[in-house]
Order: sequence, then C-alpha cells, then structure tokens
Amino acid sequence: MTQVSNYGCILIKALSVEVKEVTLPVVGREDVMVKVESTGICGSDLHLYNHFGFGKVMMRKPNILGHESAGTVVEVGHNVTDVAIGDRVCIEPTMFCRKCHNCKIGKTNVCRNFRQAGMEPTPGTLQQYYVCESDFVVKIPDSLSWEEAGCIQPLAIAIQLAKRAKFAAGQTVAVFGCGPLGALVMATARAYGVSKIVAIDISQKRVDFAKSMWADYSFISPPKELPQDYPDWAAAFKDQVMKDAGLDPWGVDIAVEASGAEPCMHAGIAFTHPGGTYVQAGLGRAINSFPTVEVVAKELDVIGSVRYTAGCFQTAIDLVVSGKVDLKPLITAIFPLSRSTEALEAVRRGDDLKVVIMNQQ
Repeated sequence: MTQVSNYGCILIKALSVEVKEVTLPVVGREDVMVKVESTGICGSDLHLYNHFGFGKVMMRKPNILGHESAGTVVEVGHNVTDVAIGDRVCIEPTMFCRKCHNCKIGKTNVCRNFRQAGMEPTPGTLQQYYVCESDFVVKIPDSLSWEEAGCIQPLAIAIQLAKRAKFAAGQTVAVFGCGPLGALVMATARAYGVSKIVAIDISQKRVDFAKSMWADYSFISPPKELPQDYPDWAAAFKDQVMKDAGLDPWGVDIAVEASGAEPCMHAGIAFTHPGGTYVQAGLGRAINSFPTVEVVAKELDVIGSVRYTAGCFQTAIDLVVSGKVDLKPLITAIFPLSRSTEALEAVRRGDDLKVVIMNQQ
C-alpha cells in the first residue's frame, strides 16, 4: 500500500484531546488495514475523557480513543482469505485471546487476557486507519450507511444484554436510563417481542423520545442523589409508576439499569417482581450501596452484562438491515475528526443522544 498520512484523536489528559498525525500501523500476515469511515462516541469514551482512566484503572500515558468504528478494507495480510480489499466492515474492538478458559467456553467478552481498542496500551479506532486481525472485522452490506455502521457496536452490546436477560415475548421490561445504551436496549427488546417497555430517565427530552420510538410508558426518573428514606422511596416510586401505567403492581419481569445512577439501582430492584431479573449495565461510581436484603428476599437473578459474544455483531447488522431496529433517529450529531473535542464535549453535555465522528481530518 502507498504510504499515506494517518491522523488520530489522542487523549492527552483528562478533558484534553489532540488530533494529530500518528504512526501508520503495519499489517501482519493475519491482519487487515481498515480505512475508518465512522466512529460512534459512547459512555466509556466519555469516562476516559473525563477521568483519564476507567474505574480504578488510570491511564499512564496518552492513547488514541475510539472503539465503535466501521470502514473499508484497504490492505490484507498474506494469510487472510476471509476478507478482501474493498470490503465494507465493522470493527470488533475487543480482542480476545482464544486460549483462556473463558474463551474456550464461549465467554469471550470476559476473556482473561483481552485487549480493548481505546484502552491503554491498545490504540483506539478513532483514527484514519486501523489495523487488526481479520477475524475482528464483520462484513456489512452496501445498504448500511456509514453513520449507522458506526453504531453497530453498541447495538451488539444491547444484544448481548438481551441474551443475558433472556428477553422474550410476553415480558414486561423497565429500562432506567434512556441514553444510547438504554435506547438500544429498548430497540432490541421491541425487536425480540417484549410486550411492554417502561422507559425511565431524568431527562424529559429523552423519555419523550423513548416513548415515541419504543416505550409503551415513560416516566421521569428518581433524583440524582439517593434519598435518606430510599427503601420506602424506591417502593413508593415503583407503586406509583405501575399504577399510572396500569401494569401489574407485582412488578416487571426484567429491570435494566443503564444509567449508572445509584438511585436507579435501588429503584430497579424495587421494580423487579420476586423471581425476576435485574441487569446492571450502566457505569457510574465504582462502589455503590445496594439493597441486598431485598435481592435475597425476592430471590432475584442479578446479572452484569458487558461487551458482546460470538454472533452479536452479525445479529445487530441483521436487525438493522431487516428494518427491525432503526438506528438513524438515534444519531443526533455528526462531527468531522478534526472537531473531536467538540464531539466529546457534546456527549459530555448530554444534549445529543448519539454522536458520530466521520473520518475527515
């Protein structure tokens, strides 16, 4: 391949990124080089941008951001046979080892030795070119726009959550947090035949949007800080919502916490009927209080959901191409690569639902 310049968005420190030329990756025998066309920005990008780290793991040096990307294959390694130059692809940003116990039993999303694009020391995908092994790209059809393709990865995460929660026809699901993840969880729930969806968020704009797209009922969420009388408050909130929605006061089959807000965790447990399922997917503080007595008394299945497993990307692509999930209304702002700071600040303000960066320097 002819040598070309390669610009990327580098996180320098908290709240500071620079778009500058970075080393063009070398293509190995099993690798492909992708000319990145679009990259979605999500909550984990924002977490890195805000804190220069993720949870308890702080970054030690600057790194290229990004992990929700799609583009065109422009070079392939000598041994690559399943992908060709010119193929349109989505990039799977979690690189699992294939050798550990978890990988061997199909839990590649919690591989013991995984590398994640955008998390030090692995460069992210928010650059003009990106190199990875060929089996970490998934082909996409021409009918999928680049903007939509930049949102396939978070939809794959929602599909993994649906697997974990066992979404099915006839269920009632409450989703706390109507940001990108919560929105895609609701879209997936609707595609999977869930009967009733309750959308809850602190933003009136977001619950109205959720109601217009997928939710049967929408409500303003609890306060940002946990009240002192939170056990009684959570139960009363649940009772009021179920009454106003005309749903069974017993509670919902599945509650999905997609906001990371501690009050929503308590409310989610209160909303879930005995024997039901509570899913924690939102990222907030590393340590939160949790109503363990209620979990035990109601014999709830409490599960976490992270990343994706085999088939989630292809399922996401199929749902969009078939029209069962419409990603276009979620994309509310598009920025060029050169305006990456503005894109991240837009996500930080929370004014936009889904921000996509198109690969223009």
